Amino acid sequence: MFSEQMDRIQARLPPMFVTISIMGVLTLIYILGMIFYPYRLLEQSSEMLGQWGQSNRRVINGEWYRLFTAFLIHGNIIHLASNLLFLLIFSTRLEELTEGHKIFLVFLSSGIFGNIATLFSFLVGMEFLSFGASGAVFGLLGAVIFLLRGKSKRERRTMYYFIIIFFTITIGQDTNVISHLFGLIGGFYVMKILHKM
Repeated sequence: MFSEQMDRIQARLPPMFVTISIMGVLTLIYILGMIFYPYRLLEQSSEMLGQWGQSNRRVINGEWYRLFTAFLIHGNIIHLASNLLFLLIFSTRLEELTEGHKIFLVFLSSGIFGNIATLFSFLVGMEFLSFGASGAVFGLLGAVIFLLRGKSKRERRTMYYFIIIFFTITIGQDTNVISHLFGLIGGFYVMKILHKM
């Protein structure tokens, strides 16, 4: 029954609706950050990032909302643009392979899963401020990898190239590799579960 309702809704949506919606939300949040926490042109203030980013210590002290808000904010326009570019690549391919609501669920759950995994770094004494949608975008990539099993080797090889490029672009001194890795794993297994439903 639920599946039939979702199929009816999906049939009424324009192409790339979910992809454009997620990109729109991330861009809107970035613009609102520029308005309510003014700082430099095209760069978010440390106040805004500190208020909504993931600080493990603050999450453990009860600010659980950060597990969600952290993957919706970005430090500067280049950070946002790189995530939007790869979100467009992976999510567009997903919209060809599966239903839109599954893409949304993968994005959301992968972002949270990556941030929960980051939380465990606190146990080994790591404390840093984490933010950005990369973990959720890696989740979309994980979902693509799952759905491309058994497909052409050429297409799988192309996706592996994108993994390398995305890792290279997003890697850096302040990169949350834990969120990336567990976002990728989370996306793969969340899509595996959704695919059976």
